[in-house]
Amino acid sequence: MSQVPALPPPRPGDVAPTLSEMIPFGSRKISIWRSTALMPLVLVAVTSVVLFNLPRKTAADFTLYMNVVAASTLLFTFLLLYIYGGERKNPLWYAIPAVVTVLQLDLVLGPYIWFFRKVLPGDLDGNTFVTSFVGMFFGAGLMEEIMKGVPLLIGLAVALWLRRTGSPGGVLSRGIAVQGPMDGLLMGAAAGAGFIMIETMTMYVPRTVKAFKDPEMGLLVGMSLMIPRVIKGVIGHMAYAGIFGYFIGLAATHSRHAVRLVLIGLLLSATLHAFWNSASDLHPTYGPYLSAALITFVFFGCLLKARQLEASRLGGYIDGRSILALSPQYRAEAAMPGIVPPPAGGLVGVFTGVTTLIEKSVGTEAKTTVPAAGPAAVPESGLAIGIGERRYALAPGQPVDFSALFGAEGVPAGCSGLIGAAPDGAFHIRNVGTATWAVFGPDGAAETVAPGRDAAVGAGTRIVLGDASVAVDGY
Repeated sequence: MSQVPALPPPRPGDVAPTLSEMIPFGSRKISIWRSTALMPLVLVAVTSVVLFNLPRKTAADFTLYMNVVAASTLLFTFLLLYIYGGERKNPLWYAIPAVVTVLQLDLVLGPYIWFFRKVLPGDLDGNTFVTSFVGMFFGAGLMEEIMKGVPLLIGLAVALWLRRTGSPGGVLSRGIAVQGPMDGLLMGAAAGAGFIMIETMTMYVPRTVKAFKDPEMGLLVGMSLMIPRVIKGVIGHMAYAGIFGYFIGLAATHSRHAVRLVLIGLLLSATLHAFWNSASDLHPTYGPYLSAALITFVFFGCLLKARQLEASRLGGYIDGRSILALSPQYRAEAAMPGIVPPPAGGLVGVFTGVTTLIEKSVGTEAKTTVPAAGPAAVPESGLAIGIGERRYALAPGQPVDFSALFGAEGVPAGCSGLIGAAPDGAFHIRNVGTATWAVFGPDGAAETVAPGRDAAVGAGTRIVLGDASVAVDGY
């Protein structure tokens, strides 16, 4: 039985609450507008008001009502994945894979159906589990996962082109490009959400409503179908495409194995998709439970592994609780992109082990090192560097790879530093990379810091590296 943690000690001397404690939204140590948690809260608030005010008198009114419920539920589910994954790309970019998937369903669904269900053995009317699985693999799994994967494969091509040419790219190319496994997983989940919305609200629900002579009963049964299809999205179309996206993200960071990784991701996602569709033929009661558990297991493994790799790619330490993280103290030979923290133990380790085994099978397992010293506690106050809402506390002796932390924001390769303590208690950063920095003090005074030189930093300092401006501020 786990022990209950002790209550925190009271503040000494019956100290009165500070003004920021009494008026929390006015505190300078938090930022409501920059928090990703604001998005789902606003979505819930707006959706609830809209639903209360929508008329519910005609069939068209109820159809609109169902569309709002479905769209908001899918968007809310995606935002939870986005926040949990810790992805730093603007969430609006994920509308692109969703829109591309919707356009394919609207414009080229016919050719897809002809090829996968007529040319290939994609007959969906199997009588046994084996025949049903084979038909669903080609006619549903393979067809639909390729359709959802098209925008991700475009993003992979852009990412590989940027890496091959060494170009930092523009805002558009960096937004479209697949940045890594987490970005690929989220792009896939977004594509899956778009697929669910169109398939459910323009195909399955209308077909169900029309099957009843009584319009009211048809709408009731249609809504009862819409709800589980949308809720299942996180272990359905969003999960299948997210798994495929995870491997496409791996392909972006392991370009020599790109073809193999893409094929593994496609076959795995299509197989899971087909298994769900045919599981009731395996056993009418327990088959769907078995397939749902398997899909959840694999998808959650990909999600956890992607978070681990994301911490490595951006140089941060993700514990799911702190908005201010101190990077782990890796040995010198490990302070570079692609080095990942040791996998977690317990149940989390079991899930991450699923994808680690797959990586081992294709020879692309990321190198794991043990930190020379574990992640240090974030000091109560001090200085931090960051771009936007991402901030990393500074500590003497800490190496900082700006290229790994902020490469997506435009920091070029060769930008790294070493934190040192100045005699007056301030910090300086030694340029230990190969690129020259432009440093602007709080008063606007500028200096050039060549490799091997030190730059004094304090609250209000800006370090300009390529197209990015890294801010130093207090907390």
